[in-house]
Amino acid sequence: MSWEPQVVAALKAGGIEMVAYVPDEMTGGVLRLLEADPAFTMVPVTREEEGVAVLAGGYLGGRRGVLILQGSGLGNSINVLASLVVASQIPMLLLISERGRLGEFNPVQVPLGRATPRILEALGIQSFALEDQDDIERTLGGALGLAFGTSMPVAILLTTTLTGGKKPR
Repeated sequence: MSWEPQVVAALKAGGIEMVAYVPDEMTGGVLRLLEADPAFTMVPVTREEEGVAVLAGGYLGGRRGVLILQGSGLGNSINVLASLVVASQIPMLLLISERGRLGEFNPVQVPLGRATPRILEALGIQSFALEDQDDIERTLGGALGLAFGTSMPVAILLTTTLTGGKKPR
């Protein structure tokens, strides 16, 4: 079984209803499965910080959400994560597809990819690397419990060992 259906099942089991996302090749399989499931409200956004704001509003309206983004998009969302979500204790899950790490072919992806865990730590956002599909249910379930139990965002780094990474064309 591929890892994508397990991610969708774990999100559903964790009560996620809203999915904000910037389209991404590495999470494309997950996004297609989520779009096909009527349990999820899909909100495509043009920039990651829009997704953070959409999910913050959804949470204030009683809905749990996940932002699916590429690691390079984390840089776009730093201000809104710090000044809105962390400061106001708005929980959400960030599913971040890793770039700039093992197997990367594009040198411009490396600096932010290397910095991602430290950026999240500096913002006070706990993050967990998901490297093996055998850990998906436990890791996502634990992250969702942590996020919504503590009213804080939590990030899951979808590593290239899990996703296979982005392939050069």
